[in-house]
Parts: sequence; C-alpha cells; structure tokens
Amino acid sequence: MERTELYARARSAYERGRAKLALQAVIGAASLGVVAVALGRPWPQIALLGAFLVPLCAVLAFRGRASGRAVWPGLAAGGIAMLFPIGVLVAGHAWLGPDCMRFCLPACVVGGAVAGVAIATVASRQDDGEGEFLLGGIAIAALAASLGCTLAGGAGLFGMAMGALVTGAPVWLVAHARR
Repeated sequence: MERTELYARARSAYERGRAKLALQAVIGAASLGVVAVALGRPWPQIALLGAFLVPLCAVLAFRGRASGRAVWPGLAAGGIAMLFPIGVLVAGHAWLGPDCMRFCLPACVVGGAVAGVAIATVASRQDDGEGEFLLGGIAIAALAASLGCTLAGGAGLFGMAMGALVTGAPVWLVAHARR
C-alpha cells in the first residue's frame, strides 16, 4: 500500500469519526428542543433557537479540541437551566407582562447562573484549553437554556446568557488563579 493511500484512508476514518461525534451532538441538541416543545414552549421560537444551537454543537463537536469537549457539558448544564423557567410555567404561573418579568425573567437569570457555574467548574478542571472550553460551553449552555425562556422573550434570553457569563467567568477566574 502506498503511503499516500494509507494517509487517505486514515484521514477518511478520522473524518468519519468526527462526523459521528457531530451527529451525536446534533441529536442531543435537537432532543432538548423536542423536550422544550413537549413541555409547552412554542415551536417557532424553539426552531429559531435550534437553528443556532444545533449547528454550533455540530461544528464544535466536529472540530474537537477543548470546545468540542465542552459540547456535552454545555448541553447538560443548559438542559438543566432550561427547566428553571419551564418550572415556573408548569407550577401554574403563566404570567404575562409585569408578572412574567417578576417571576419568569428571574428564573431565566438563575438558570443561566447555574449553567455558568457548572460550565466554569468543569472548565477549570481542564488540562489545556480551559478558556476555549469555557467559551464554547457557555455559548452552548446559554443557547440550550434559552429554550426554556421563550415566555420572557428577548429579555429572558438576554438574562439567561448574562447569568451564565456573569457567574461563570468569576468562578473560572478564581479556579484558574489557584493553579
């Protein structure tokens, strides 16, 4: 067998493996969308958020490295955070207007904060690429968690993302400074 043919076969096997990881990430991200719709979130908004979340997960998983390792922790943390605002709704508190801002928006912020702390904690334990892991994980967690914030609208999405960033960055910085 020629060296170039052997290289081509190895490269092909490597890329098939990366594609398999990307497909698994796509299925995981899409599953969160299905769960959100099943729990009463409006499918058009979930589809819009999924149009960002699914490709991001696919690209990062295919790429690999630290941000690729962050896909599943990001989906897990975001999936848990997604349940915070959905929990407010399931508890019978489907408020609109000011009442939504009083209950739903804080649930989004708290969910984002929980996701941010979880991702930052895992990122601080990475041997290499912890900053890349943190950014990829927070991006995925914020998008995944936002699947539950559709009642609060743009403010809920922003609150979820800010909660993740504001709590995640200091946790990671403190853990990183201890090294």
